[in-house]
Amino acid sequence: MLVPFKIYKLITLILFLFSTSSFLVCSNKVCKNKRQFYLRDKFLPVTTEKTITVTHNNDLFGKLDKGFFAQIGSNPKHVDNEDYHWFDGDGMIHGLFLDKSKLTYQNKWIQTKRLQVEDKWNRKMYLYFGELKGMRGIFQILKYSFMQFFKFIPEAKGTANTAMLKWKNRLFALHEGDMPYELNIDFKNLNISTLSRFNVPNIFSTTAHPVIDKVRNLLYLYGYNNYDFLNGKFIFNIFNEKMEHIFQKNISLINNGMTHDVAFTGDHLIIPDMPLKYDFARILQEKLPMFFDKEKGITRFGIFDLNTFKDPQWVHLDENIFIFHFSRAIKRAKDFIVYACVMDDLYMEDFVDLENVENEKHIIRGDIRLKEIKIDPENNNTQINENKYIQNLDVDFNYNLDFPITSKLNPTVVYCTIFDSAAGFIRGYVKIDTSDFENSKPEMFLFEGDMHGNSEPQVVVIDNIEYILTFNNNNENSYISLIDIDEKKVNSVKIPTRIPPGFHSIYYNH
Repeated sequence: MLVPFKIYKLITLILFLFSTSSFLVCSNKVCKNKRQFYLRDKFLPVTTEKTITVTHNNDLFGKLDKGFFAQIGSNPKHVDNEDYHWFDGDGMIHGLFLDKSKLTYQNKWIQTKRLQVEDKWNRKMYLYFGELKGMRGIFQILKYSFMQFFKFIPEAKGTANTAMLKWKNRLFALHEGDMPYELNIDFKNLNISTLSRFNVPNIFSTTAHPVIDKVRNLLYLYGYNNYDFLNGKFIFNIFNEKMEHIFQKNISLINNGMTHDVAFTGDHLIIPDMPLKYDFARILQEKLPMFFDKEKGITRFGIFDLNTFKDPQWVHLDENIFIFHFSRAIKRAKDFIVYACVMDDLYMEDFVDLENVENEKHIIRGDIRLKEIKIDPENNNTQINENKYIQNLDVDFNYNLDFPITSKLNPTVVYCTIFDSAAGFIRGYVKIDTSDFENSKPEMFLFEGDMHGNSEPQVVVIDNIEYILTFNNNNENSYISLIDIDEKKVNSVKIPTRIPPGFHSIYYNH
């Protein structure tokens, strides 16, 4: 005899309540005792939204009048004692309105559909990617599938926690599992708020690293198949200045994982097809389903012509690499030159637990370095060049380089962030001229003492001098800082609240 539908719903609800009854919603006190690396210490989530005004007499910051700087990152509001992946947390923006003599700081959660549902239940309701391991992971998948099937919770993947896009006076918070969320940055009332999710028919998610084509006045808001990960797809979308969707092309990939970023020359996109794959069977092996196939994978780059939109010409690499972030790219007569922060290997488990025992090289975490990649489509050949100084910086800790940013004064100059591999935070920055990449000696800046950076910085120009603009912290205080890497000088204004590490940032003038 079939059990009535309502009884199935009741059983599902009881199952959910029983499975979560032993867990407490995360508060600062609870999180401090958690085993997950990205819920402790400096990564401890902020639990309240604040608005703080700071007066200052710093002449340098006074010249950033009517500017807005913001960092976005992962800040889970409802957490229980399960495996938490740093990419899983709810998006929080830490914004700073800059005036001649005062700074107004405000932090706000991005009001995603997912967060609003969890606020209604006052508990974690959705799956973390980090908990998809072992029989417990299977149980969690079944539990949340039942919850969605019986409509206790709606489908909601995105957390809007990764990056920001400013396009034609509109600002969006981005996450690759969902569509962007539009924000309102109110300069009159010095307030940040979430407007709504940006909905487009038949598009379910977009990149966290869109490309703005200033010459054509177009936005390339591409994406990839992260709905089921069964077939690799690069989904190329074009939006006009009114944010209207005007073109789409699906490009087949041989890998079924992640396309986080692309390179842009002005007339071409260089699309990475790298062996970060998705295999559901790994869950039964107590491993995350997404993995980098270093030994058996295939890495290639697709040269995609933005004038013709023909299928890309693919160029293969002799070794498997992964790239989260590209920098500048150049089209020459017969080849392409790309600068990117290259990982030799990647373990997704490192973003659950930095001391991941499955990765014997966890202290290095991919050995990421800025490298020069020469792509020769005619001969189907690539060459990866290294800079001897960047490969062996004079520091006393294991490091990675990421978040490459191109100079505003000199297009051949690239800045990179120096990460402490073991501690997981930013120790400084390097600045290198790529015009003679292999031989160029970089300038380096390191924070002193227990000071560290927070996220991707921004480059600003004041009186024809270039500065790094970033939030940074020590064990007691937070600051907004302007850093002159060449002169090793720092101008800072204290912000009396804790700002945890984030991902990407943005700066613009009102």
